[in-house]
Amino acid sequence: MNVGGGARRVKRTARVAQVALIINVCPQEGTTVAGVNVTHLGHVEALLSDAAAKHATLISQVPPALQASLPVDGQGVTEAIDYLAVVAGLSDSERRALIRPHAINPAVLHARVFGRAPLAPETVIASFVEGARVRADALAALADTVGGEPLGLQVRSLLVAHPPPVGGSGPDVVEALRETYASQERAALMIASRLDTA
Repeated sequence: MNVGGGARRVKRTARVAQVALIINVCPQEGTTVAGVNVTHLGHVEALLSDAAAKHATLISQVPPALQASLPVDGQGVTEAIDYLAVVAGLSDSERRALIRPHAINPAVLHARVFGRAPLAPETVIASFVEGARVRADALAALADTVGGEPLGLQVRSLLVAHPPPVGGSGPDVVEALRETYASQERAALMIASRLDTA
């Protein structure tokens, strides 16, 4: 009798039930209410697609001056990180530790000091850069948890190839930021894919 395997199945079933509550599916692993098979990769793809659609809708509804201050959106990657952390079995405190550094980005600090005063473009970009840095650290930690050193190295290599831009100005800063965010989406998809094969 394999007692260790039974304990792992119980723990995995508990994680799947927790994920089911998050994504509003029934508690059978990978099955939606309609009975359609859903993989972790499929779910992360849906999170990223939904966030991109919401960002596009937002951008289409704001004046051009405000559009420039919203060049990218990390909501999909942030949601994917939380989902992947639950599936990987991280505790609530471990998941909070992944996102805690978001509380000290330049925009938040500006708001604490200056209230609703308008942000300089450099501060906006610096906030997006800091968010990307926090998510990169979270993705690397998740990759290590899910796939050990091999996946951790793959994810880090991808993220290092597309680092956040240094400084908050320059003609290429927005494009570099978009490349950084796109690489983080690819990293989240890599982690989800590994979870599907675990």
